[in-house]
Amino acid sequence: MRGSNNQYLIRVSIFLILILVITILVYPVLQSAFLSNIYINAIIIFSLIFGLGFNIFHLSQLNSYYSILANFNIHKSPQAFMNQPDLLKNLAHQLSENDGHYTFKSSKIEKILESVDVALASVKETSRYLVGLLVFLGLLGTFWGLLKTIGSVGNVIGGLGIDDTNVAGFFNSLKDGLNAPLQGMSVAFSSSLLGLAGSLILGFVDLQLSQSQNKFFQFFEKVIQNNSSPDFIASNT
Repeated sequence: MRGSNNQYLIRVSIFLILILVITILVYPVLQSAFLSNIYINAIIIFSLIFGLGFNIFHLSQLNSYYSILANFNIHKSPQAFMNQPDLLKNLAHQLSENDGHYTFKSSKIEKILESVDVALASVKETSRYLVGLLVFLGLLGTFWGLLKTIGSVGNVIGGLGIDDTNVAGFFNSLKDGLNAPLQGMSVAFSSSLLGLAGSLILGFVDLQLSQSQNKFFQFFEKVIQNNSSPDFIASNT
């Protein structure tokens, strides 16, 4: 019995390469957008990188789990699981020996599957929280920029005075005063752009992780059931 989630890692790799190419092509625009609001945009970029690392790490970990389960041998000691991550390490305590064979008790299968499902769900919830965090940070930057825009427009209007003898000065004052509102709009749009783009990127990787988890759980369930024995047999050790 073999299984692998390499296809999901390959999809993520191709997708991220495409994103990197697009980023390089539009780098001047992205740089200008980033510099318009360094602090919030830096948090958005950091959250995106952290989220990508989190998802890719767990995708790779699932691939490792696949390999271990695919090589499961009922004649080998459960010590094979002892040096593995917690998700598989606990399996060593659920194995029972019978005539040199190590199998899982049928009565323990539901408990084992439930514990694995909870562990996978925890990872999935964290990943989706990070996607939502990027959307929130984008909206936070948007509203921050809009607040600056509204306040600046009010200051511009309040500072204008119509003087028939100095029309040129009036328009120069108006032009200078509009710089602040335009900067506020730049903050709003740049944060919105980075936040939504980041959530789209991380959302795709999260989708691959979710599909990989579903496939792994089905594979895990099949391995456990194919290597189980009734309690009355497993207890004769």
